[in-house]
Amino acid sequence: MRHFRTLLAHELRTALLSGNTWASAALFLALMGGIHFFALLECSRAPQPWTPVEATFRLFWLPLLCVLPLLTMRSFAEERRSGTLSALLTTPASTAAIVWAKFLSAWLTWAAFWCAFLLFPWLVDARLGTVGDQRLSDPATLFGGLCFVLVSGLLHVALGILCSCLTRSAALAALLTFICLLGLTAIGGAMESLPIESWTWLGWLREPAAHLRTFGHLQDFAGGILDSRPLVLYVTGMMLSLGLAVLAVEGQE
Repeated sequence: MRHFRTLLAHELRTALLSGNTWASAALFLALMGGIHFFALLECSRAPQPWTPVEATFRLFWLPLLCVLPLLTMRSFAEERRSGTLSALLTTPASTAAIVWAKFLSAWLTWAAFWCAFLLFPWLVDARLGTVGDQRLSDPATLFGGLCFVLVSGLLHVALGILCSCLTRSAALAALLTFICLLGLTAIGGAMESLPIESWTWLGWLREPAAHLRTFGHLQDFAGGILDSRPLVLYVTGMMLSLGLAVLAVEGQE
């Protein structure tokens, strides 16, 4: 545990001082600011069945695909390219501790980005909101949407760490992460349009397929429905991805 705390502190300090982190933060805030602005603009033109905050969270996959690969691509690929990974693996710290430290550092950075986004709806509400009207910054929707992003981010960040373990090229690691996240998001979106309830001939697939409805999970979290099944899905996927990452790193010793 002592080695893990030391590694985590080092990774967080490195992330804080890295220009890549600040560039990713700038891209994230610019992207989310633009998304929220157009959501406000759309809602101001005509009544919508959702609030601007809900419309913004519905596009969570844009920063997921554009920004998250930039955060995780250098975690192991850069270490392998520079030759520092071999030296790191000779320290008393276990391979699992190294992988978990890099994962938790990236996840905390991703969480900090989304927490910074919360300033947008609060500022909009402070400037344009009216007393008693919380549609511009509904606390329940903000909290639920943030919980979904952080919970699903466990799996998303873990996939990025795994992809970074498989190559020496940070650019290739980012591309692999983008493809994995795109596939995962596309599958979740496809599950939304499939008539799962009418699958009488594939009844055994009905329940597993329902668990993969990513946008349904977002809607539930934003609506205050905190179901344990998505949590099990994302945590299990995270554990599997990090376990494979440990094996991949150990195979390079």
